[in-house]
Amino acid sequence: MLEKQRPTKANADNPPDGCWGRIGEKAPRDRRCERLSEMIRCRNCPVFIAAGRRLLNRPLSEEYQRQLTERYGLPIINAKTKAMKSFVFRVGHEWLGIHSALIREVVNMGPIHSIPHKSSRIFRGLVNIRGRLELCVSIGGILRIEADHREYSRSPERLIVVVKAGQSMVFPVSEVMGPVPYDKIDIKPLSPTISGSRAVYIKSVLSVPNRDISLLDDALLFRILTRNLE
Repeated sequence: MLEKQRPTKANADNPPDGCWGRIGEKAPRDRRCERLSEMIRCRNCPVFIAAGRRLLNRPLSEEYQRQLTERYGLPIINAKTKAMKSFVFRVGHEWLGIHSALIREVVNMGPIHSIPHKSSRIFRGLVNIRGRLELCVSIGGILRIEADHREYSRSPERLIVVVKAGQSMVFPVSEVMGPVPYDKIDIKPLSPTISGSRAVYIKSVLSVPNRDISLLDDALLFRILTRNLE
């Protein structure tokens, strides 16, 4: 469901609380929008799609801009000596990294539409990325990472779009750190505490100040994710 906007001047095409919430498919039959007979579902309606695009394209909050300024304003130390780069994000309580070259874009969290008899712990459903329908999968589901509701940061959840061997898919994350350069000396072997599903898909651990990041085996991870989409 789309997030409700702060009330503004209402008009026929853009009611302040969203017409889908008042006269949409969940409203009593005698109060439903007459366009539903043609559109079937509110999410197929141009009004709903346009509202979703406005939501995704809304300006960044001052707080989030401040966080980005602080993060990317930090000095780069020995940037020229770092031979490799991993894109780092958090799922639940776990910090994970995949090869930066696989990342196509990062967008605001949006609704994930489940597919009857197909959605599962790993395959979440479909998401709309700038007008494209993309497959949404859960890395947390495949690694069996439990949801963690503690407040790690005020950063909002994000959707990360990745592409490998021509196959694109999207997965939700709790927080995005972004690209992190590193060298072989920054890598350490897996801890004995990492076991089960995580040990299968994690190839090594990247040690950075204040945290350890589990680097995922991209090839194995995508092979299993693709298999769950068949």
